[in-house]
Amino acid sequence: MKILFSKLFISLSFVLLLTACATLKNNNTSKPIVIEASIDLVNINDDKVQITIAPTAIQGEEILFYLPQIVPGTYEYSNFGRFVEDLKAFDKKGNPLTVTTVDENSWKIASAKKLGKIIYWVNDTFDGPGGEKIYPMGGTNFDSDKTHLLNLHSMIGYFDNIKESPYRLSVRSPKNLQAFTSLPAISKSDSLDIFNAERYFHIIDNPIMYSEPNAVSFDLDDIKVGLAIYSPSGTHKAVDYQAAIQEMMIAQKKFLGKSNNTSSYDILLHLMGMEDLQYFGGMMGALEHHTSTTVVFVDAMQPGELTQSLVDVVSHEFFHTLTPLNVHSEEIHNFEYNTPLMSKHLWMYEGATEYFANLFQINQGLIDAPDFYGRMNEKVNYGQRYDDSMSFTEMSAGIVDEPYAANYGNVYQKGALINMCLDILIREKSGGEKGILWVMKKLAERYGKEKPFKDENLIDEIVALTYPEVRDFFTTHVEGTTPINYNEYLSKVGIIEGKTESQLPGVIFTDASTPIFTPQDIEEKGRFLVITGLNSTLEAMGVQLGDIFIGLDGQMFPEISQENGAAINAIFSPSFMWDAETEFSITVERNGGSLTLSGNVGTPSAVISGIVEDPTASEATVGLREAWLFN
Repeated sequence: MKILFSKLFISLSFVLLLTACATLKNNNTSKPIVIEASIDLVNINDDKVQITIAPTAIQGEEILFYLPQIVPGTYEYSNFGRFVEDLKAFDKKGNPLTVTTVDENSWKIASAKKLGKIIYWVNDTFDGPGGEKIYPMGGTNFDSDKTHLLNLHSMIGYFDNIKESPYRLSVRSPKNLQAFTSLPAISKSDSLDIFNAERYFHIIDNPIMYSEPNAVSFDLDDIKVGLAIYSPSGTHKAVDYQAAIQEMMIAQKKFLGKSNNTSSYDILLHLMGMEDLQYFGGMMGALEHHTSTTVVFVDAMQPGELTQSLVDVVSHEFFHTLTPLNVHSEEIHNFEYNTPLMSKHLWMYEGATEYFANLFQINQGLIDAPDFYGRMNEKVNYGQRYDDSMSFTEMSAGIVDEPYAANYGNVYQKGALINMCLDILIREKSGGEKGILWVMKKLAERYGKEKPFKDENLIDEIVALTYPEVRDFFTTHVEGTTPINYNEYLSKVGIIEGKTESQLPGVIFTDASTPIFTPQDIEEKGRFLVITGLNSTLEAMGVQLGDIFIGLDGQMFPEISQENGAAINAIFSPSFMWDAETEFSITVERNGGSLTLSGNVGTPSAVISGIVEDPTASEATVGLREAWLFN
């Protein structure tokens, strides 16, 4: 999974400091069980949809029915059972059976061998009880005849001991909406679609988006790619993003080589209004699946910004086809949705994936070297927000609980940097011939999607493939608690600290994450936003350090307080959608008077401390850098 927070909410966090991822037989029967499941998207009642689950045969006096507590790729407790209401069980003649609620996610059904069906209603997570705590890209949205985002782990349950049984899923939908999914279809019509799933995991690993047709499909050698978009404003058309997705995936396949054998991949992009996104704290991003990904971004994004965000996020999710699809532990392969045991290797599942999502772009010429260095430097800086002395393997094994849960975001920062350092180290020891991608390809050859590794053996296997120094690195910095000196590894490839001009994420930023303002108390006047940093656009307009920031584009800030956070946020939010040609104004107070300055957004940049190429690096060092980036 790749999580992003909108730049809007990064800046707002500073304002709020003002005050503070085969049929089996039931153990008791010789007959294979098939689970018939149905979803009614037509007769929605109070923003809830009705679900019917009907197993063909169950033996025994009682059985447990579950909705997942946690699902692969999310690394947190979601407790999807809390979105279920009025669950009832009936025998094959329609008579009610006794149902006992065991806990939030499980129900005990009496006289199970008589069970004909279970019927219940389910809320969508976009506005259901506590839905704001569910990642939107992993949630559900039921919006009448407009769109339905179905992450089926929050809708379809499973029976104890028979989650390996096949499912047949029927979905009744409005006639104007079309289903987009990687789930194999048995039949499709304008109002009823029937899908087949090999087992419960196959159900939840294939989300479905229903929307009016706005999709493209194209073939890239041996992979079929689909992109479907729901845009509430109708602004964003799938065809407009085909070229960028095509270029990205061609580059990824070239980068991965024979280690990628995915035959199809579907991207389901669900765009939301800014106000709707605020319900989730501005969270955007994507949730990986074996042959698809669900993506959530804000509808007001400009096409260029949305294109780059898609490339960054979808490339991350597609690299999950390497790990965990082809390289994963027993904990992932035999995932327990309600009694989860987590793997120790998030440094690989998310860290290697995030690293490759950036490395392939420089490797394949999609970005230049300074851009890549800047991305790695940002990860160093962002990683400082987390506990750098925490054992990464220990954190991974305990990630769903505190204090580890609060450090989850570091898997995209330090997790990627761990892989960068391993890559450089392995390149150095192999004379540039091998790197961490070579290691991952070897592991994929050894295992594959149906053969998991033992969690406790992975690091030893990697060391056996590489060098003793790799063992030292894991022992010290991944299993151990010693922070990594990134300069030590970057210097091996001729990269040093230095000043560099960096393009910024918006006109109110002075570096990748810091706003141009700081909330300050001014004696006898109250709290204000004081300009404490500039960028090229604002300097050209005449904004000065020390100016009191009182308005943006004609809208004046209310009193700077936590209570007014939403109102302040509403003033900043349009600026994140401006393109280079947008004209805007900024109003400041200077020397006791008010001053309004105007200009175009342009391409805001600033000279910041970063990492740059060492002009004095030796020929051998430069050669190793070339191998690191381009081999």
